[in-house]
Amino acid sequence: ERKISAVGQALRLVLLPGDSSASFVRWLESRGRGKKGNLVLAAAPIELGGVLLDSLFTKAETTVLTSATLTTRGNFDFARGRLGISEVELEGAEVDVSVHERRVPSPFNFREQALIAVPTDIPWKNGKGSPPEDATVKVLEAFAGITDGGLFALFTSHSALRHVAEGVRTQGIDQSWPIFVQGEEDRHRILERFIDSGRGILLGTSSFWEGVDVPGDPLRGLLIHKLPFRVPTEPITAARMEAIERQGRDPFAHFMLPHAALRLKQGFGRLIRARTDRGVVLILDDRIVRRRYGRYLQDSLPPAPIVREPWPGIEERLRDFFNLG
Repeated sequence: ERKISAVGQALRLVLLPGDSSASFVRWLESRGRGKKGNLVLAAAPIELGGVLLDSLFTKAETTVLTSATLTTRGNFDFARGRLGISEVELEGAEVDVSVHERRVPSPFNFREQALIAVPTDIPWKNGKGSPPEDATVKVLEAFAGITDGGLFALFTSHSALRHVAEGVRTQGIDQSWPIFVQGEEDRHRILERFIDSGRGILLGTSSFWEGVDVPGDPLRGLLIHKLPFRVPTEPITAARMEAIERQGRDPFAHFMLPHAALRLKQGFGRLIRARTDRGVVLILDDRIVRRRYGRYLQDSLPPAPIVREPWPGIEERLRDFFNLG
């Protein structure tokens, strides 16, 4: 009976939105293929800030929010806005909620422990010639040759991951290093096997950008295939961008860019987990050094040195970092 009631409530929310129509986005999507495919009716709030303010922050006497990835460019503005506790929102809501911020310095010496390398001659999007994933396969093989594996390769789409996974096996790279591909077995099992191997190459998407802890030698390098911008046509993202536009603000500057900065920071965080860790973050999307907004992304990352040059020069930098010169 409870399940039927919950289904009925969900259907009413999607099909008969009533007063909630302006605060929710609704869409249809197909999931699965063939006989196992389903047509899904979905609804989600465009912003969670108001819900959190009403249901949590005004109800609890004290709420502590802590994370290594709450700030962008050194401040909490974006996170506070998403959580519904920006100064403007608190004044408008006329609630008795005070916010105290504190940034705690990292115990890691990123200038010595890490290096961010950006090749300027690797394609990051489709154009003339072969797809960019083909170049990613070649770079990944060369990177693994320098580090003897111990790599995460992070992607923003499953299609890119599958393309690179196929290329890795076609080129016989799996004969030199153990290859672990997200989706081919349980996430926990993949991570466990990667750590045990000590020299594996793990290809992952969204769930491996965060919440994964691999301290020590098993993880020595991180390859980021593309900057983690959200897909603007995804329903919730599109609705949030439209809402920001209605407020007279730029959705790229106020949503897409800071969100990508947080995501990139989360990805970087997979690499350095202890004071003795060392490693390289190899970003194959040179927009981070070529576009004006790249400075925002750089300023949101830990203060590791950044090098930018064509791939042959980057290879030499990596060899020097790992004392292979």
